[in-house]
Amino acid sequence: MVYFTFLVAALATYRISFMIGQEDGPFDLFSKLRGMVGQREWYGRGMHCTLCISFWLSLLAACFISPSWIMVIPYGLGIAGAVLVAHRRA
Repeated sequence: MVYFTFLVAALATYRISFMIGQEDGPFDLFSKLRGMVGQREWYGRGMHCTLCISFWLSLLAACFISPSWIMVIPYGLGIAGAVLVAHRRA
């Protein structure tokens, strides 16, 4: 059951990251958000990168699925790694 939860968290993180970083979204919401942020600062460049967004979202997902607070960082890094593998294969 833990593996299934981890897999779902990794796939959901990848989907949300790709949607924010690459797609227009409903009513062009995400493209407008990326346009408002721009690319001059580090966070603006990160908003255009699926892997950058997935890193931060993986830590958020890890807060929900990790069995203890001490495991949030390893789970987050694991989810981010799974997103990287999925992104490279796609």
